[in-house]
Amino acid sequence: MRVRGLDASGDLVTRGKMFLAGREAIAQTIVTRLKLFLGEYFRDVSDGTPWFQQILGKFENLNAVEALLRNRIARTQGVVRLLAFKMEYDLDARTISVQAQVLTTYGEQEVLFSNATI
Repeated sequence: MRVRGLDASGDLVTRGKMFLAGREAIAQTIVTRLKLFLGEYFRDVSDGTPWFQQILGKFENLNAVEALLRNRIARTQGVVRLLAFKMEYDLDARTISVQAQVLTTYGEQEVLFSNATI
């Protein structure tokens, strides 16, 4: 797998190492898939993370939210298996942070995501 690299602010990298491959590419793809809102991609409005529909705001079941995020990570191209998953929810700041360890076709990779960056 090879993808175009993104910098810390989410912009395309235009100098230096512009493309990512292997585990780095899969980790970036996971974060990108988590950031994609359900219905945002015009070519497939059924793709995306249901942030507004089921996660953000007043939800009642953290286990359901965790299952949604786990599923979104596990179904990413190149991910063989989800090895570890930790989700932290801060009600006051209204943020969700995810730390996951995945087994990819290239080996193990750690993934960090926070919706505060959306």
